[in-house]
Formats: sequence, C-alpha cells, structure tokens
Amino acid sequence: MPGPYISVVVAARNDNHGGNMLGRMQAFLDSWAVQSERCGLPSEIVVVEWNPPDSSPRLMEALRRPEKPGACAVRFIEVSPGIHAALPNSVAIPLHQMIAKNAGIRRSRGQFVLASNIDVVFSPELMRFLAERRLERGVFYRVDRCDVADDIPDPAAGVDALLEHCQNRMLRVFAAEGTFPVRDGELRSDQEGDIADAGIGFGRGWNPVEQQDGRRYRWIASEGRVFFERPPGTAMTMVAEVGPSNGGEPLPVEVADASGTVVAAARVEGRCRVRLHFPDSVESGVFTLRAGGRGIPLFPEHRLLHLRVHGLRWETAQDSSADWRLEVVETEPGTDWAATLQAPVPEAARMPNARCLHVNASGDFTLLARDDWFRMRGYAEFPIWPVHVDGLFCYAAHHAGIHETVLRDPLCMFHIEHLSGAGWTPEGEQALHTRVAALRVPVLDFDTDLRGWIQQMRRLNAPAIFNLENWGLAGVELPEREG
Repeated sequence: MPGPYISVVVAARNDNHGGNMLGRMQAFLDSWAVQSERCGLPSEIVVVEWNPPDSSPRLMEALRRPEKPGACAVRFIEVSPGIHAALPNSVAIPLHQMIAKNAGIRRSRGQFVLASNIDVVFSPELMRFLAERRLERGVFYRVDRCDVADDIPDPAAGVDALLEHCQNRMLRVFAAEGTFPVRDGELRSDQEGDIADAGIGFGRGWNPVEQQDGRRYRWIASEGRVFFERPPGTAMTMVAEVGPSNGGEPLPVEVADASGTVVAAARVEGRCRVRLHFPDSVESGVFTLRAGGRGIPLFPEHRLLHLRVHGLRWETAQDSSADWRLEVVETEPGTDWAATLQAPVPEAARMPNARCLHVNASGDFTLLARDDWFRMRGYAEFPIWPVHVDGLFCYAAHHAGIHETVLRDPLCMFHIEHLSGAGWTPEGEQALHTRVAALRVPVLDFDTDLRGWIQQMRRLNAPAIFNLENWGLAGVELPEREG
C-alpha cells in the first residue's frame, strides 16, 4: 500500500497550554482528517507527545480520532519525561518544541512533511491544492496565517461549521510584510494614523506604518497593491523616496492594473512628488505599484527596501484623461542612507542571493520534501525558548538552495486564538516577554541573533547547519501508537 503524500508533524503535551488546548487540537485533527478524505489526500498526522504530565491522560485517550483512518492516519509518538529531563532548561521549558518536531519529522513517512502546530485549520482551497500533488522538491512552502476568534463551534457541529467560523471571525493576518488587523473581513485593513486619504487602502506588499522624526511612511520592497475609490475629477499624488536597496540610483516605478498589465511608468530620483492620472472611466478598483530595484542587502536592517512612500492623497486633476499616466512633479535630494540603520552592506556586491523571506509565524506552516528536511537536519535543536528558530531554519534552507514559494490567499491557514501571553499576539506581546523573562531562559533575539545569522548566511551564501547527524533523537526508541 503506498505511503502518505504528506506528513503533518505537531508537538504537544496535555497541559492545557494556552487554554482550551484539547478543544483547539480537536479542531485541528477533525478539520485535517475530514478535508483530506474529501480531497483524496493520502496523509498522516504525527503527534509528538513530549514529556507527558502524570496528572493528565495521554493525548491519544483525550482526543477523538476518526473511527476509520480513511485518507489520514494519526500516529502518536511519545518522548518520556526522562529524555526531556536530560536536556538543559527542562524545568523552565516543559516542551522543547523544535526538538520534538524534529523527532516527528525524522519518523515521518510522507513524501513531503509539513511542520505545524496543534491549533491550526487549513482552508479548503489549500487542502485541494495539496491534493493536486504539485509540490516540488527543492522548494519550501509558506502561507499567511490568519488568527480567528477562539469561540469555535462545538465539534458536534461539524467541520463545515468550523470552516465558516474561520472565514467569518478573522482577527489579524500574519503576512510576509508584517502583522495586520482584519476588520469587516478585509485583510490588511488600514492602520490608525495611516498615510493615505479616505478611499485609498493598502494590500499585499506594503509594510506596516512606521514613523521617524514625526513623519509617517510605508515601505515596499518590490510591489504593493493599492485599493481605491476615486472621488470624481481627481488624480492621486504620492510622496515617494528611493530606498537604500537601490544604491542611490534612479528607481523605475510602474503601475499595473488589476489584470497585471503595466499601464504607466516613471523614473523616481531622491524624494519626489509623483502624480497618477486615471482614465475618466475608472472610478474604483485596484492597481499594483512596482519598484524595480537592485535588491541591495542592508544591515542591521534585514529587509530589502526599494521605495518609501510618505503619503497617498487625492487632488483635483488639472485635465481629463483617457489613459493611465504617471508623472514626476517635483524632485529634491533624498535621505543619505549610509548614515542610517538602513545602510547598504559594503560587501553587497558579493551577496547575490540576499532575500527577505516570509518568516512571520513560520512555525505554523513550513512544508518541504522529506529529503530536504533531512538534508537540512531539521530545526536547530537549541534547548531555549523556541521563538525565531523557525525563521532561522527558513533562511538556512534558502541558502542551501531550497527556494521559497509563498502560497497566496485563499490558500491560507487559520490559527485559533489562545490566551494572551501563551504565544505572540500584538495585545499579549508584553505579557509574553514578561513571562519568558521570569523563566530566565535563553531566547533567540530577532534584532541581534537572527539578523546576525541572516547576515552571515548572506555573506557566505551558505546555510547554517546546527545539528549533527543524530538530530531528531535518532537512535532513540520512542513508543508509538496509531489511532
């Protein structure tokens, strides 16, 4: 009998971490099992039960599994308290999540392995895509994560009710460019104190609002989508500045319509005011602003920053137009980036493979061929608080020649909200930091540690491999049950 196409690996222990843990995990199991059956997706869920507490039943007993495995098998692999106790920080950290996932990845049977978490639900469109079996070796796949309200329906209501809840109760989206609120079902809704007039909204590609010296702005790396409802007789004026990733050279800027066709273009220098004219017949819609920059890496900034936009405003059009037109109205010297924290790297010419990857919430969805996981020797097995270890893996994979592909909405996953401070949320960020600080355990800091490793891998264009060949508890016999 052929093995599974995909193995989904998660790590857990029955300690009610985050509140209603079993309810969230049941939603994950039910939704994957039912949808994989509907799609005809041969798969398995590998649950690594790490350091199970004596005070609670094992997860296999606490959770309801499908009566008939069908397209999806569920395997429970147990890592004993004794194995856990032999690792550093075992008292402060009861679950070494990345080491646990590595144990599951090593013992997986699928052609492809998805490292995920116990409280996520995958969209029907994503499940159908996976069932088409178009995944490629040498690629790692990422998706956006959409947080949803925690008042999920009772399991008896069925998976369709759960999916409807997820579609209609989204709170925020974790995208490559940052984390954005969702309001009235609109992803990446405008932020408080945004840089645009009413009737102008920001979509994929725009970084969140930032502020310096009292001025607000947004960055784009290569392109950003703009939604608009245009007041009659107006043009759109943009105050824009060439970013440091273009090395001080003029920046080609294009406007593409909803079909992706380039309809207007201009060259931007320094800081300037640019005016976009619309055809008289175009009153609303979406366009994409494209910045064709050189991709020069920066440090300590890890992003690629081609165009900084300080404002998008409506102004009365001086003449009517039958076509799109982009014109530079005023130009002045731009920022001296060499004197900022966004300075180009001196050895940038020797960093041809520098990329800014989608590592936001990457621990919830990182999908590779099983052979590629083994080539990378899994996640770095640091016995520390596990934040940013997943992002470190993505950059290592990229510099090992495993290329990132981001699957776009509606191919997404939904993450069920949990108690503040149990994981990262904007509202619970301070509570999480306070909790981790009280534990006195090491943490991989994004601004220093992760950016430093990114810089090293960019310089060498080589991956940082942290584990020996015995990664994932190789050679350790772990009890396993299948349900």
